[in-house]
Amino acid sequence: MKNLKIVALAFLPMASFAQQANFQINGSAPKAFNGKKVYLDYTKDGFPASDSSAIVNGKFSFSGTVEEPAYSRMVFDQEGKGKLIAQNIGDRLYFYLGNETYNMTIKDSLRTAAVKGSPLHNAYVAYLNEIGGGFMDIIDAGNKAFAAVDKNAPDANEQYKAIHEKFEARFEARRVKELAFAAKNPSSIFAVDALIDAANKRKLSEIEPLFLKLSKEVRQTTNARQLEARFLAERSVKIGNKAPDFSQPDTNGKMIKVSDFKGQYVLIDFWASWCGPCRAENPNLLKAYNKYKGKGLEVLAVSLDDTKGKNAWIKAIKDDGLPWIHVADLKGWSNEAAVLYGVRAVPQNYLVDPKGNIVAINIKGELLHQELAKIFGN
Repeated sequence: MKNLKIVALAFLPMASFAQQANFQINGSAPKAFNGKKVYLDYTKDGFPASDSSAIVNGKFSFSGTVEEPAYSRMVFDQEGKGKLIAQNIGDRLYFYLGNETYNMTIKDSLRTAAVKGSPLHNAYVAYLNEIGGGFMDIIDAGNKAFAAVDKNAPDANEQYKAIHEKFEARFEARRVKELAFAAKNPSSIFAVDALIDAANKRKLSEIEPLFLKLSKEVRQTTNARQLEARFLAERSVKIGNKAPDFSQPDTNGKMIKVSDFKGQYVLIDFWASWCGPCRAENPNLLKAYNKYKGKGLEVLAVSLDDTKGKNAWIKAIKDDGLPWIHVADLKGWSNEAAVLYGVRAVPQNYLVDPKGNIVAINIKGELLHQELAKIFGN
């Protein structure tokens, strides 16, 4: 009966969670870990937020407030090498953070820590059991399997292929269960996450009918609104249609709108400082910009960097010598313009004509020069 009770928690409506005013995380760890740091990444007021807590006398803690329950991450830096190295090593805990009390007990690692006191966390664990495990748990298992292959083995490539196929099949089985979960649990906050993950590989036309059956309360969450924006973007952000208008601050805080460029061609370029392919494309875009800026071409670059990456964003602009207009709301992948345009990968761009219509999408490399030559001539 105990297990049945826990599983049932996954089907509780969103209103059942977040009954207190703030979240409180109380952690304990062996005193051998004194002085080591634990890091918390979560979302606050729509922006990425981070905090850290040192273990003192076998204790650590976090407190704060979130607007709604959201997928979060905690990283334990056991070796004292800093957050970046620690998160790559893999002692991480992915969980849903709501305004509840979490009592965490670390014995040897954060990944296996016992978490008590939070109905939301119990529900999340039950949800993961329902769909076949956590996304990052599967990723970590796959990486471990790849690392175990002797790269000098004569059949190394065949082994890699077999591992890839095995874990792709595991993800596909998980997506099938996610869709089933969303269909059965329209009032669960986890139904949104299930549909978002499935939508990364399935057609949106398959996802939308399930989304429309979700409860009104669930559809008002941030993630649900972003998924709904993807449905709208797929129908509206097309060649021949009006480019959706948006306004975001530039590096000096001045608000810039797409409609400000009416009467000229503007290439809306979604990128980020951390995006290798974006940085590799920048010299090509710069070449095109220098050639056609005098003929009426402007570039509006929208960065998917977040608040923590603001300095890296500004540095990348300088290092790459990018003279055009740059904007960002510093919400990372939740950038409101990116959500509006349904951007799921970068680099991505949209060429808008003087009347405000989209005339080309995702033109990069030599294709960028070919399309611009058709408009401006050689």
